[in-house]
Amino acid sequence: MVHIDPELLRTAGPSPYRNAYEKGYGRLKFDGALEGEFQVSYTEGHLVRVRLAAYLIIVLFAAFVAIDIFTLPATVWYWTVPIRLGGIIPAFVVLLYVSYRPSLHAYLGRVVYGAAIVAGLGTTAVIGAAYRLGTQIPYEGILLVALFVYLIACLQWWRALAANVVTLVAFVAMEMLYQRDVQARLYQIIFMCAANAVGAYGGYFLEHSARTMFLINKLLNELAELDGLTGLANRRTLNIHLDRIWRQALRDQQAVAIAMIDIDHFKKYNDRYGHAQGDAALRAVADVIAHYARRPLDITARYGGEEFAVVWFHPAASELPGMAEEMTNAVAALGMVHADSEFGKVTISVGVAVLTPEAGQSNADLLRAADSALYEAKHWGRNRMVVSTIAQNR
Repeated sequence: MVHIDPELLRTAGPSPYRNAYEKGYGRLKFDGALEGEFQVSYTEGHLVRVRLAAYLIIVLFAAFVAIDIFTLPATVWYWTVPIRLGGIIPAFVVLLYVSYRPSLHAYLGRVVYGAAIVAGLGTTAVIGAAYRLGTQIPYEGILLVALFVYLIACLQWWRALAANVVTLVAFVAMEMLYQRDVQARLYQIIFMCAANAVGAYGGYFLEHSARTMFLINKLLNELAELDGLTGLANRRTLNIHLDRIWRQALRDQQAVAIAMIDIDHFKKYNDRYGHAQGDAALRAVADVIAHYARRPLDITARYGGEEFAVVWFHPAASELPGMAEEMTNAVAALGMVHADSEFGKVTISVGVAVLTPEAGQSNADLLRAADSALYEAKHWGRNRMVVSTIAQNR
């Protein structure tokens, strides 16, 4: 079974992925929206494998049709061939169709589940039809179906278990009805149960490992995108996000605003109180700033050192001064003592710039304007905000 390196967990900040791992998922289910996210990831990650498995099944059952016709009495293949051609193969053709239609991928798990049940019941019906007509078909085919459903079909474990239980019940009923050899019946039922036990055991740990790898990948993505100390986006993520919304703002002719934030006299704070207390101050300020990304396209980030940034997409210009002032007051209200500041506590200075992008402009113009506004806020005494509106090209 795959486990997450404890060092990775220590490095990662609080997140649904970390919480899921620490809580455990022995029942192979995550809480809330995380389960839906895993379902989508699992389906897309196994899409090619599902298609290949469907093609394999279609080819194999087509070959069994030919074998039935050439090796079985006509009275027997008269029943077995329609089961394979009319039931099992069409189920996997439908599966293939769904796999190639992205709009239907949300239903792929259910379609695989249905195809697995059809394959299991169909194979059982083939064996039962032959028994009823006095011909014995090797029952090993139903064992292969069980292992296929658990280990190859990419069904999630609970669905694989349900599909195989349905098949097992049908197989036992068929054996009791048509198998006259008591010893053969006993052995076949035992082997079928054993195949299910082995398949269920292997399938469980395969899915558990898949869920763990899902959480590992998500945690690694978070570590790549977030600042490890504060949990805000890092500068790389900020730049990528700003480029993305800048292009959207240019297309939609919407404004973009950015606030550049600096902790006042932070070097003096670090020198007096030590780096551990300095880190605590950075986290406290970050917690305040994090509340100002209120819409999906907004982002808060640690820009570097004691600098932070907030980006707003399509903000109401009239609200920006109030939000910047509210942010400044909220940090001051933390009351973190700073003996080397003229205010006696940790404060921030905020420079805000807003611009509706036009051809020939770039987000670098917006950043420079926000930096200038921040410099002006510091020049006029710190613990304050300055909002700048960039003139448009006409």
